[in-house]
Amino acid sequence: MPHGTCAGRDLFPADFGYVRAASLAQALSLLSDAAAADEDVKLLAGGQSLLPMMKLRLATPQTLIDIGGLAELTGVSAGAAGTTSIGALTTYRALQHDPHIAAAFPAMTDALAVLADQQVRARGTVGGCVAHGDPAADLPAVLLALAASVTLTSQHGTRTVPLDDFLQGVFATDLAADEVVTAVTLPPAPPGQAYEKFEQPASHLPLAGVCAVVAMSDGVITSAGVAVTGVAGRAFRALDSERSLASARPTAAVIGAAASQVAAGVRALSDQHASGPFRLHLAEVLARRALTRAIERADGTPQCLD
Repeated sequence: MPHGTCAGRDLFPADFGYVRAASLAQALSLLSDAAAADEDVKLLAGGQSLLPMMKLRLATPQTLIDIGGLAELTGVSAGAAGTTSIGALTTYRALQHDPHIAAAFPAMTDALAVLADQQVRARGTVGGCVAHGDPAADLPAVLLALAASVTLTSQHGTRTVPLDDFLQGVFATDLAADEVVTAVTLPPAPPGQAYEKFEQPASHLPLAGVCAVVAMSDGVITSAGVAVTGVAGRAFRALDSERSLASARPTAAVIGAAASQVAAGVRALSDQHASGPFRLHLAEVLARRALTRAIERADGTPQCLD
């Protein structure tokens, strides 16, 4: 077998140009010029998803625009009305060690603790994850259940899109050729949150992952957000489960019924790692676990569900 190939497939990228942007303004200018010239360019942030795809030649950009050094797109900050803004270039590791994230979004802490490996956590970014549109990434399920929105910036201005509208399919998003994901914004969230996953052992990607966010008052669920990743062509909200939980007391029967509807009507992915029916089974089991743990966190006591 020739050096540098595996079963005839190259293990190194096709030739590409490289530009390191010194500012967001420069990156936007470069993107605008490339879009006008119909040039295939990709933004390089942490590179933990893009570079492996380039090595397998699943992505063959003509030019990489490196935005990894733009400090203006990093960090966690408080916004209006109690919102939390996460800069797009904030790494998973920075989020994992951020005290505000740990206090306000325990489901995100759950996901970050089991996300990939130390290298990916050190280099991978929130904005890169969202822009990549991987159907089997951990954070999109958490962000969906928390009702996150995505800020997109171009030379023409800025727009904000709910994450549920931004994610469109397998590696497909509502990101225009001349836009950059600059931030992810989260509204205030109740403490009743949890994320559960069943991972593929080699990649640590979820064969299924479920995030549950539950608000309670006087022992009754007042609102719920449930989202799933790894099962379908994109991470998705489990709207039937959410509706079944509203105004209900969290009995075992209620949680079981909600879990059974977590992937209602979904066309499940099927590949060498797991069949569609197995992924659907995992989603139901994980939804039950995530909901139970979220409810425990919501009222501060272990659940003895009848």
